Amino acid sequence: MEFDDFWGLKDRDWSRSGLTLAEGALLVRRLLASSLVPESILCLPAHEAEFSVLCAGRCPITVLSPAEMDRWAGFAFHRGVIAIARRPEPLSLEAFLTATPAPRRLAVAPNLTDPENLGSVFRSALALGWDAVAVGPSSCDPYSRRTAKVSMGAIYAHLPVQLPDPGECFGLLEAAGWTSVALSLEEGAVDLEEWVSSGDGRAAMVGGLAAWVGNEFEGLSPPDRSVCRTALVVPMAEGHDSLNAAVAAGIAFYRLRYPTRS
Repeated sequence: MEFDDFWGLKDRDWSRSGLTLAEGALLVRRLLASSLVPESILCLPAHEAEFSVLCAGRCPITVLSPAEMDRWAGFAFHRGVIAIARRPEPLSLEAFLTATPAPRRLAVAPNLTDPENLGSVFRSALALGWDAVAVGPSSCDPYSRRTAKVSMGAIYAHLPVQLPDPGECFGLLEAAGWTSVALSLEEGAVDLEEWVSSGDGRAAMVGGLAAWVGNEFEGLSPPDRSVCRTALVVPMAEGHDSLNAAVAAGIAFYRLRYPTRS
């Protein structure tokens, strides 16, 4: 496979191709350490030795001059190395719930449409010990260049879980004994801190917990909201009524990790 075959592809084209593009030494290192199958690597001469070792013959490596690398990337901020890898098959919710060791925390982003927010959700959830992030058909592409970059390569380390329709999702989570909570500004939402310290909250946090993060503008759809038993809101100072979706999610992921850490 030659890199020139992918010259000028837009993000939507990458989504259809079955491939993903990693830019920068850090992301390529994390990609090569993951289960993704690399197809090809471009790098500057200074990176050839390192990535030849990390690649271990799994795919061809093409060494380019700085000018050639800038031309291919379309900009000068590629940080010296770019890799193309095959996208893995998504993980089903059923397979996730029955995995060994048993998972206990799932971040759910059924309809986030901003790549930076989705990348931040992946990065925060996984850095805070959550087992995976689930995405729905309305979500933006988790393997897009921007999402992968903002996630700092977290997308490569933990396969996205593919959400079924809300009815099936509710059935699977309930059957597994999981509790679903919506991170929502809706009327009647419970203060996150109060819920964490309440008997109901602490009991729910002992078992499996799924935290649902809604769309940046519309929140969770009614079908998705119906999966969740309760809505939680991050308390804010007077005069302020909202936070960025990814920021609010990161705060909630920290507070909802485990009751012993509360």
